[in-house]
Amino acid sequence: MSLSVVAVVWCVHSLIVSVSFWFCLLQPYWFTHSDTMTSLGVYSYCYHGDDDVVTTVAPPVRQVWTESCQVYGGPRFHFSKLPSMYWQASCVLFGSASVLVSACALMSLLTLCLSRSRDVTLAAVTGYVQIIAGLSSP
Repeated sequence: MSLSVVAVVWCVHSLIVSVSFWFCLLQPYWFTHSDTMTSLGVYSYCYHGDDDVVTTVAPPVRQVWTESCQVYGGPRFHFSKLPSMYWQASCVLFGSASVLVSACALMSLLTLCLSRSRDVTLAAVTGYVQIIAGLSSP
């Protein structure tokens, strides 16, 4: 396998990992309580309310679950509104790992555009930053 094919595969994998890091950080379904159907994430949470809707034609009562999702702190994210100090640490670590992995994905794209003498150095730096991002994610 040639070196350029390895660089392209590495670049594609870096982009996939970057997108998955951001998806995992922003989605609110890390912990789901089975009884209340409440779910918690690092950045946001969802809760389910039940509204009883009575149908007028048939006698059975139908229960409708409504889902409402919000970020911690209301309409705009507020770091101090996270549930605990451990949640804050998780948010900082996973958020910084997401930023580092995104920077690595962009640097890996640059390695495809640079000349051979410079892309080796940039690839080495990007690899080290990816290691740091992997170690900082919880």
